[in-house]
Amino acid sequence: MPSLLSTFEFIRDRRRILRLPSAKPSARAIYHAWLQLRRYPKANRDKPLAIELGNFTIHAQNWLELEFLFNEVFIGNEYLVKLPRRDPFIIDCGANIGCATLYFKLHYPDARILAFEPNPFCFEMLKKNVEANGLKNVALVQAACANAPGTTTFHVNPGFSPMSSAIGNRDEKQKTVPIEVRLVKLSDSIHEDVDLLKLDIEGGEWEVFADLVASGKLARIHRMAIEYHHRYGTTEVKMSRFLKILEDAGYTYSVGVDIKAERRFMGVFQDVMIYAVKLGMEERT
Repeated sequence: MPSLLSTFEFIRDRRRILRLPSAKPSARAIYHAWLQLRRYPKANRDKPLAIELGNFTIHAQNWLELEFLFNEVFIGNEYLVKLPRRDPFIIDCGANIGCATLYFKLHYPDARILAFEPNPFCFEMLKKNVEANGLKNVALVQAACANAPGTTTFHVNPGFSPMSSAIGNRDEKQKTVPIEVRLVKLSDSIHEDVDLLKLDIEGGEWEVFADLVASGKLARIHRMAIEYHHRYGTTEVKMSRFLKILEDAGYTYSVGVDIKAERRFMGVFQDVMIYAVKLGMEERT
């Protein structure tokens, strides 16, 4: 028998999902996918699974990863953006299993997307989700973006891939598996203006920006949705320097962070969302 609190939380979340702004394929489709996740048997949550999202199917390595990514991307609308054309060029760095790629395709069916993902296990799911859903004009690259080509050690979190990183282990409770992955320069793939760069690469954003600035390709990117990893793998505080790069390159930005009240003055690691847009290209209501 569900508790009164859990019933209240269910009604609250249901109402919030059914009222999602700009929901694709629809708020009701997102709600039904969320229901599939809620009702998924706990005994099978460490195994591969798939859920239906309207006419699409999302495949994942385990329930925990899909539940996190689905809430972040489809319910949290983390990548909602108004782009000025029907066929935007979008780069997805840190594509994981492809939830953001699918999200962009749902909102812009004619979009051309270039997706990078170094984790071989996630890459296979990314490829499966692109092929199973018939996504066109999506190019996939199994590599991590950095400031120079080559290889590096990548720390795979086997139970929760969003915390895998080339920087190190984010989750001290979970032992990571080190593997060798390919490195590429993002600038080598930018030959035209980029309508949107989504960058979520667990601490590697500094190397990517070093490449973009040195190559002059930063100027070709109109908008960016960046998950900045503040104090990841270091005690050094340098976020202001990262924002200064954006300011000097002619961007304005919005910043958002979700941190528990009791941790606000602890100087701890934070995931910070930075939404940057070229001056003069700001959205108008």
